[in-house]
Amino acid sequence: MTIRRSYLSGLFPQLVFLSFLALLTSTANAVDKIKCDIAVHDANQQLETDNNKTINDEASLVKLLRTLNKDDVLPVQYVTTDYAKKQGWSGNSQDSLWKVWVLNKKEIGGDSVQIPEQKSGEKWYSADLESVRGLRSAKRLIYSPQRQERYLSTNENTSRVIIKACI
Repeated sequence: MTIRRSYLSGLFPQLVFLSFLALLTSTANAVDKIKCDIAVHDANQQLETDNNKTINDEASLVKLLRTLNKDDVLPVQYVTTDYAKKQGWSGNSQDSLWKVWVLNKKEIGGDSVQIPEQKSGEKWYSADLESVRGLRSAKRLIYSPQRQERYLSTNENTSRVIIKACI
């Protein structure tokens, strides 16, 4: 009993120190980031300044960004174009995904895209935003698991604005 107590008492200060160090590191990383609702609003303002369409549902984009930041994967309502086609969708953006029963309430996301800012070895993907009843819109989130910055496009990735790294 004496041996166990002395071992644990020697271990306790080390655990406290490591916990403090982890907290300090995560706080330092968080200082560089802004809240996602502010980052999305700023990007939407930039779209408006550039005379591009803006997104209507900032809250949904904020939720999507937070999911990507936490999990590095899209939520379950997203499916790739290839998956949708295998399930029976025509691939034509004029046709609703929702006409195919297994694609009801789904959106296109996770398809690979190329962007000029892409560095060697980076992979970038897109996710549809503001789809209506299974019909694709021209609005996309462009993201990479290797970067915290994301891009917002409202014209099928013809032009885009940056969404700053956010929490």
